[in-house]
Amino acid sequence: MPPAGYDQDSYGFEAANMRYPNSLMTTYFNGCAGGQSEPCVVIFRDEEVVIEYTRKGQPSTYRGHLKDGIYSLRYWPEADGFVGEATLCAPEGNLMDGDWCEQEGGSKDVGTWEIELRR
Repeated sequence: MPPAGYDQDSYGFEAANMRYPNSLMTTYFNGCAGGQSEPCVVIFRDEEVVIEYTRKGQPSTYRGHLKDGIYSLRYWPEADGFVGEATLCAPEGNLMDGDWCEQEGGSKDVGTWEIELRR
């Protein structure tokens, strides 16, 4: 079921400019116990999602599009030597979850993440 304020039509989950400025993102790194939680902003525009957060004092953004109930996201804007890709499921109530992978130089980090949508 989509979060309150969303419309669902014959194409499935569809959003119309919804903003969740007080959301909580928890990132899990493969091979590490526990997760890292931090605030984030989640913006839905039709079938696009934007995730904005600050890590290590730097703003970070992932953008993606919905297809078959899954958002495929990429780090934005593209940066030389850095590739960030992720997936998130369309919201179930106020929760989204998926996988992520970030590569920089010869280093590669992978894991899972979840976002609790909060207004």
